[in-house]
Amino acid sequence: MAFLSKAAILAAKDKKMVEVTVPEWLDEKGEPGVVNLRVLTGTERDRFESEFVGGNKSVDMVRAKLVAKCLCDADGNRLFTEQEIPALGEKSAAVLDRLFSECMKLNRFTKEDVEDLAGNS
Repeated sequence: MAFLSKAAILAAKDKKMVEVTVPEWLDEKGEPGVVNLRVLTGTERDRFESEFVGGNKSVDMVRAKLVAKCLCDADGNRLFTEQEIPALGEKSAAVLDRLFSECMKLNRFTKEDVEDLAGNS
C-alpha cells in the first residue's frame, strides 16, 4: 500500500452525497420530490459546531441551519444561503427533522456531539 501525497489527498473525491425523497414537497409534476444532501467539509462542520458552543448555547434554528448547509444541487453546490435559512426554517418541522436526521447520519454526528452542542453534557 502506497502513502498518499498531498496532491492525491487534496484531489480525492470524498464528499459523499445522498438522495432523499420528500413526499411532502412535490415536484413540478405533483410527484414526491427528491433532494440531495451532501457531507459538510471539515471547515463547514467546525463553523456549524462553533455556532452552538461557548457562551452561545442557543439551538435556535439548528435543524434549518444544518439542513441548509447540506441541501445541494447535483454538483454539490448549496441550494440555500445563510440569509435564506429563516425561510427554510418555516417549512414543516416533521420534514426538517427527517432531513436533519439524515444530515446527522451523513456527517457522522453522534449523540454525544449533539449533547455537547446543546450544552447538555
